[in-house]
Amino acid sequence: MWDNETTFSNKQPLADGPSDNIVDAGPDDIGLGEPIYLQIALGAGAAGELAVTVESSGAEDMAGAVGLARYLVDAAVVARGGVVLAAPLPTGCGRYLRLRYAGASGGTVTAGLVQGAQTSGMR
Repeated sequence: MWDNETTFSNKQPLADGPSDNIVDAGPDDIGLGEPIYLQIALGAGAAGELAVTVESSGAEDMAGAVGLARYLVDAAVVARGGVVLAAPLPTGCGRYLRLRYAGASGGTVTAGLVQGAQTSGMR
């Protein structure tokens, strides 16, 4: 289930660059305690290896953003589409989070934070 407040991208055209949305994770480290998952799904037409970087900042405009984690999705998995990544959010998050996409293009990306990862559609 997607929540608008924890959605980075909602059918955003897949291209190099940042997610459409910045998520306000609140003043506490969202990565501590019960795991929160980053889930990414791709629409038809995506091609190429996808690199996704989770970026964090203490500033809402993402000034001074740092990369917390980087995930690589193989080109064959990208081409199949659907849910291509479900991974626990790393600890050490600042208040504001965004994703940065690189490599793959075409199709759309929907990405957000979820309490439980949906992996049954992963191939």
